[in-house]
Amino acid sequence: MTDWADGIETRNYGIKNEINTHILPELMGIIITLAMVAAALLFYSWIRNQIVNTGYESQNLFAVEESLSRTQEKLILEEEVLRNPERIDIIARNDLGMAPLHPGQLILPQIRDIENGIRNEMAMAESRPGHLKRAAAMKHPGNYDN
Repeated sequence: MTDWADGIETRNYGIKNEINTHILPELMGIIITLAMVAAALLFYSWIRNQIVNTGYESQNLFAVEESLSRTQEKLILEEEVLRNPERIDIIARNDLGMAPLHPGQLILPQIRDIENGIRNEMAMAESRPGHLKRAAAMKHPGNYDN
């Protein structure tokens, strides 16, 4: 090292490389304090990130709920249109070739079946295959509910 004011070169041969043990506890306190501040800032950042992500997820779920609600309304409307008795009658007459029943076409259970206690059997079990079979479920004897 050169002292430019005096023009003399001086060397620091007497300086020893020692660790001052009195400063170590103070240094450790500062390091721990900075580490705690850094951990608190990191925790705050993580919490803030979680809040933002929860907000985005909530917004997406509200959009999905709205979409499902609209789909449900469309399906309810479609169900009501398909359930319309006039539409069913038109399809039954035109596409399936059906006609309203005449009084002579109704088949009522026979009295002997009621007396014997036979229930939940096919009303036209003895008819030829290919004909319409209807189940006659009876709740009480004498009551002919279809």
